[in-house]
Amino acid sequence: MKPAQRRTLFSLYFAYFTDYFSWGVAIAYLSIYIGTGFSPFQSLHWPPQIALAIAVACFPIGEVIGSPIFGDLSDSIGRRKILLGGHFGSILSFILCAFALWSGHFWTFLVGQFLVGFFSGKQAMAQAAIAEIDARTKSRKLAFLSVLGGIAWITGPYIGSLLLEKPFLETGGFIWPSLLGSTVFGLSLLCTYFFFEDNYQPDKLIFSTSQFFKRIAKAFYPAFQRRLFTLFLFNLLGWYLVIVSISYYFIQKFNLSDAQVGLFDNYLALCFTLGGIIGTVWVLHRFRARKILFWLQTTGAFAILALYGSSTFAEFWIYLAVPAITEALIYPAYQTIISEQSSDRNQGKVFGLIHAINGLCQLISWWILEALTPEFVVVAIVFSALLFLISGAFIPLSSRKSSVGYNPMAKVTAFQSTVPKRIPQKHI
Repeated sequence: MKPAQRRTLFSLYFAYFTDYFSWGVAIAYLSIYIGTGFSPFQSLHWPPQIALAIAVACFPIGEVIGSPIFGDLSDSIGRRKILLGGHFGSILSFILCAFALWSGHFWTFLVGQFLVGFFSGKQAMAQAAIAEIDARTKSRKLAFLSVLGGIAWITGPYIGSLLLEKPFLETGGFIWPSLLGSTVFGLSLLCTYFFFEDNYQPDKLIFSTSQFFKRIAKAFYPAFQRRLFTLFLFNLLGWYLVIVSISYYFIQKFNLSDAQVGLFDNYLALCFTLGGIIGTVWVLHRFRARKILFWLQTTGAFAILALYGSSTFAEFWIYLAVPAITEALIYPAYQTIISEQSSDRNQGKVFGLIHAINGLCQLISWWILEALTPEFVVVAIVFSALLFLISGAFIPLSSRKSSVGYNPMAKVTAFQSTVPKRIPQKHI
């Protein structure tokens, strides 16, 4: 890999890490901002639980809307411009959240949350640009994103918790996590400006609503035809159900304290990071992504069911690690397959759709959890295992369908049709 490509890849990795880190620093503490007696907001306009649910939903809603738009724009006007503009938007969004926390304006905070989610859609463009650098190592580079995401989930909330203690609370209240998120985005903006070299040649299309949806549908169709997007959605929804419900399940089954639950959450992120490392250095280097999906999802499903049936902490530690490690491999495997089945001119759109599905699954999982009473939280755990099984079971059928109609002589015929007729075929 050339030095310029290494610098570009570093800036893209740092941009991806920044999004997850800033989310962990600031947005992970919404329950403290809203649902406690220390809330800085003068009026929530709704009961605390409803206000918290609305604030939580703002981020994934913004992500669902912003990801396809940024992905399409990056295909149309280039990766660099969109990444720089997205960073600038993220900086302003976090500053707006800090101002809302300082002034106590809840509506302003909701707008800031939505914009933070909207501008996180630039991750789709960053992933598309990463996939375009040396396509032979695409799956391993995407697996490394799981490593960065896991590290960000551990460090972000930890540093955010430090900023919610003295002396920070005495000099500005809850504004510091958002200001730190804005500062980190500023560093990523500088890194992108000086290091990112965009070799992608954009289509330079004029943006219009009708053409936007047509381009998105065209990029979406190949993966949808093979059911991959549907299976991907099932798997992601199952994973996010595990994430949002596991803390409640721990408290319900073992009467754990918040500190102990936080330890389990960090352990989950650590296992996810380990899975990303395994995928980067071995699994996705040695095996094709499609071949391992069925076994990974099946293994994760049975581990989740075993988690439901476990009765000791030792069993919990073991069974909790399995779905985290497998999901760190499943996510980049799906991205690799969907990317390879799409045109090189549609990579931004494809990763935009992937990112939109990610936000959609976050939103749906929170809605499901909010609809369940505490004694039925275990239902979410079982349902997530079933979604893993369903997604894995249809992978072989999806592979079979993609091979239907395949003509082994098609490439030969296509090649021969490009040969000048003045050259006899027997000399080729």
